[in-house]
Amino acid sequence: GHKPASLGGQSETMLWSPRLSLSNFHVKLTAKGLFRNLQLLPGCRKNTVVFHAVDKNRTREVPARPSSISSPVAAGHQQNQHLHPAESVPDVLNANIPVKPAVSEPGPDAASTTSSGPTSSGFKTRTGSRSSPKTGPRLQNASRPGVGAAEGTAGSKQNQNKEQLEKKNQAIVQLRKILVQGNRKVEALAVIIQQLFTEREETLKKKKELSLELGTLRDELVASSQKCERLQREKEETCSSLEESLKRLEVQHQEELVQLEDRLKSFYQTEWDKVHQVYQEEADRCRTLMEQQVEDLRVRQEAEKKNQEEIHSQKMESLKRDYETSLQELKRIRQTDLEDLQKTMKETEAALSEKISELSAEREDLSEKLRAEEERRQRILSDRNLKDSHTVYLQQELESLKVVLEMKNNQLHQKEKKLMEMDRLVGIRTSDPSDQIPTDFSHVETNVRLEECLKKVQQENEDYRARMDKHAALSKQLSTEQALLQQTLQKESKVNKRLSMENEELLWKLHNGDLMASPRRLSPTSPFGSPRNSASFPTAAPLSPR
Repeated sequence: GHKPASLGGQSETMLWSPRLSLSNFHVKLTAKGLFRNLQLLPGCRKNTVVFHAVDKNRTREVPARPSSISSPVAAGHQQNQHLHPAESVPDVLNANIPVKPAVSEPGPDAASTTSSGPTSSGFKTRTGSRSSPKTGPRLQNASRPGVGAAEGTAGSKQNQNKEQLEKKNQAIVQLRKILVQGNRKVEALAVIIQQLFTEREETLKKKKELSLELGTLRDELVASSQKCERLQREKEETCSSLEESLKRLEVQHQEELVQLEDRLKSFYQTEWDKVHQVYQEEADRCRTLMEQQVEDLRVRQEAEKKNQEEIHSQKMESLKRDYETSLQELKRIRQTDLEDLQKTMKETEAALSEKISELSAEREDLSEKLRAEEERRQRILSDRNLKDSHTVYLQQELESLKVVLEMKNNQLHQKEKKLMEMDRLVGIRTSDPSDQIPTDFSHVETNVRLEECLKKVQQENEDYRARMDKHAALSKQLSTEQALLQQTLQKESKVNKRLSMENEELLWKLHNGDLMASPRRLSPTSPFGSPRNSASFPTAAPLSPR
């Protein structure tokens, strides 16, 4: 009842079972169309097939008693144990798309029937290959004990059976690979076809939506075109009505302009007569007022002129006195500073000469010491032929004394140069005391003090010079202001003379009655002829004809 199933039936039940159909997979196609990810739906269980690797070189253990094989199920299980090397093929599972067989859990009937044997793992079909039914009895007969004479023939038959089994297993593995590859290709093709069908349905839906939208757009286009035509007709009608109203308004406006011009002419003629009379009265009143103002201005100007002349003369005298006193003070300060500088220069010269004499005496002492040391060294060298530590020390002392002597000589030369420079500077200072002392002797305190005093005196001299320049500029400014005041005084006197002459002329014309004539005959240069000159006076505002 438990016969092994063939390879084709096993693969078909494994790949085309209801739980492993194409509808239970989701395929996600990328933009390149190369990567496929097959996933199971959440309704399927995941079961894995475990392959055991068996060493082919091991000798197969034969059970001692053949009576232990009690059923064909056990025989089939034993054959499956011998055929494990054929089932351990890792190349079958090595593919780009991992296919995970998911087999539904067996029912309670299947569990009760298969619980006694080793096939109760939940698989309905096995993926491994089995041998033909003839192989089982041969192996059972070959494994019985007590047949000692037929062991050689049984061993040869067993080897032949092994070779046949290996060949069959290899053929089965190749067929399985080909079958798995074909099944995967068919699955991929089915998934692609399903994807194309879904895309086609989506495009059909989009097509229907776009056709509906196109119909609505056409209706809107027809409505908008009708509305545009209606608006165009309304525009033409309004343009024609506006042109007619514009012509009518232009005619009416021309008539109103003619009427308004006539009214304005009559109104402004009467206003002109009134304003002319008012301006004439204002001109007479302004003439008298101006004569009084001119007389007052002449008196004030004379008094201001005298006052300015007195103030200017006083300022000039005070500035001259200040200038003379400041000049005398500057001369005195400069003379005292020059005397102080000469005294300090003599003191520094004496101090430097004393230092030079001391350094020269020290130099002579050092030279005498050096000569004495050399003589002593010569005596020591003549007494002792071998050099010891004391002679080395004396040589070092001699070298140090030479170095000190050279340094002192350099200092003496520098002091002599400085003394010569000081003599030259003293001579230059007596001839031109405004020059600055060079700052080459900064290490001497007296020279530093002299430099500071000289800088201070020079700054004071510059300040006094600046003050003198300011005084000179102020005197020049005052003189120019005096000249300007004299010029303005002359101009004002000329203006006063001209105004007096014009007043006399106006008085003469007033007595002769020339001013009673029409204002149109007045001269354009007369200050009272134009009505604009009296615009600041309050007059009656003209009334509008409207």
